Amino acid sequence: MRAHLVRRVVFFFVGILLFYAPFALFVRALVAATGSPLMADTHRVCLRMPISWLSQPWMYETMLEEPGYLLGVLVLPAVALFFGPLFCGWLCPAGILTELLGRLVPDRMKIDLAGRVRPAPIRYGVLAAFLVSPFVGSHLSCAFCNFAHTQALVRAATGDFSGLAHWASFTIVTFVLWFFVLGLLTRGGRGWCNFLCPAGALMGLAHVLGNRLGIGRAVRIDARSCSGCGTCAKACPAWSIDEDRHEVDLHGCNACFDCVHVCPEKAIRYGRD
Repeated sequence: MRAHLVRRVVFFFVGILLFYAPFALFVRALVAATGSPLMADTHRVCLRMPISWLSQPWMYETMLEEPGYLLGVLVLPAVALFFGPLFCGWLCPAGILTELLGRLVPDRMKIDLAGRVRPAPIRYGVLAAFLVSPFVGSHLSCAFCNFAHTQALVRAATGDFSGLAHWASFTIVTFVLWFFVLGLLTRGGRGWCNFLCPAGALMGLAHVLGNRLGIGRAVRIDARSCSGCGTCAKACPAWSIDEDRHEVDLHGCNACFDCVHVCPEKAIRYGRD
């Protein structure tokens, strides 16, 4: 498990280097390749605004003109269709940051919603809200962007505090909700991802579809080998394992594979049926 955790930490930093200014290596390459005049930071691969555009056909041309916007609505769902939401479990700095830091917080201080609340319906409701919000004059994309909050923290860590200097009151409320309430103080550190991430919901839908079509890989439990110890359910940051039914909820699984590596019976695998 320790080696697995080290790999996830490494990929976390890779995600920062690829998507967040002042590094944003992937975004810089994309901007250079397309000749885009836009600034090379995480907003060029926004994982929220283009999702809200899916209900607005007149915005499709904008997405095609700026290919970075296709990452969240086309590329990542396509990956999830065949391999699961690997981005969520391995490369999303915003989700992994609170998950990793949450490991340092004693369990007695955390809100434990696993088994009490099923996140998938709420997350799909948030996805529906993103699709409807443009028609009611709402701006959910920017108001609830933990990706931008994480970039502000990364910039501050490298000496640029401009991202923090202009936070409005609602921005601070959103940050506290993401980083503390649904992050460090919630079991698994992924409360925000589990409930409020439309990109994760879109990848979850693709993940389920891929498995129903028989073309997708997923985390699977062998009921014959499972001893019912519950170790996997306790390790799952997405609260996606039903230990009684020996099932993984693919709507919520983020393909981090923590469960695979903690299972003492080796009863969990990643692959096709």
